[in-house]
Amino acid sequence: MRKTVSFIFVSLTSLAAVVVAAALFAIVFFIFSESVPAIKEVGLGLFSPNWYPVWEVEPEFGIGTMLLNSLILSVWTSVWVWTIGLGVAIYLHKYALNKERELILRVLEYVSGIPSVVLGLFGVLILGNWFLRLGAWSAQNFLNASIVLSVLTLPFMVSLTFQSLEKVPRQLTEGAIALGAKDLAVTWIELKHAAAGIVNAMLTVFNRIFGETMIVLMVAGGANMLLKSLLDPVRPLTATLGSEIGEVAVGSLHYSVLFFIAFLVLTGCLILNVLSNMITRKLERWIKG
Repeated sequence: MRKTVSFIFVSLTSLAAVVVAAALFAIVFFIFSESVPAIKEVGLGLFSPNWYPVWEVEPEFGIGTMLLNSLILSVWTSVWVWTIGLGVAIYLHKYALNKERELILRVLEYVSGIPSVVLGLFGVLILGNWFLRLGAWSAQNFLNASIVLSVLTLPFMVSLTFQSLEKVPRQLTEGAIALGAKDLAVTWIELKHAAAGIVNAMLTVFNRIFGETMIVLMVAGGANMLLKSLLDPVRPLTATLGSEIGEVAVGSLHYSVLFFIAFLVLTGCLILNVLSNMITRKLERWIKG
């Protein structure tokens, strides 16, 4: 009986893995096949800074500015989320009282469950008004999007980093203290041991920010201009995809370029996932010696 149950479980698990892999391959293949006309007809012009897809005379399909804005927004927001999230996780792990730790983790859990469209609404109605009162020329701008994206991803960074620190063997910490290590040195030892989980959390956060659509669509501003100020409206790749894919003619060149954007975003996210797994495994082997 146990062998039968084990066989069924292994078979179902293997089948599920094959179905998921096949579905992922089918999605990638479909998106790439739809983007082939844009690659053939536009070529390197896809990376020009000009995006005028509806011009009747000579439309331009350059996504260079949007790609740069996506990368700048992702890196800028990720650095802040990494820094704050790591600091909060260290505080919860080493210094917070039990009730304080439970309260903060519970609040972060609730925040992580807020839909991105609700956070986007907060950025439009609350943060947007604040920016206008402070003299910003656009309520929806780069900084607004960065703040809302930080609220979206900070709970994940804190939670994953805290869990990694909690997995550090207690005897390692106690041994360092017994040898006379100071608090900062002990923290550094714990961070080194938890490095695999922390790096995985950092790359997960970056991936989440880079692929987010609804928030940047609502609060980034929608202007295809290269960022010069934190209060400038910008238009990341995902915002363009989300705003135009439902209005474009199916089979047109504009339609194909949007699928090229989707292929670019998907490829970037998949590469980050692969890098995250590779780096995590190497760090785990390095920790184990």
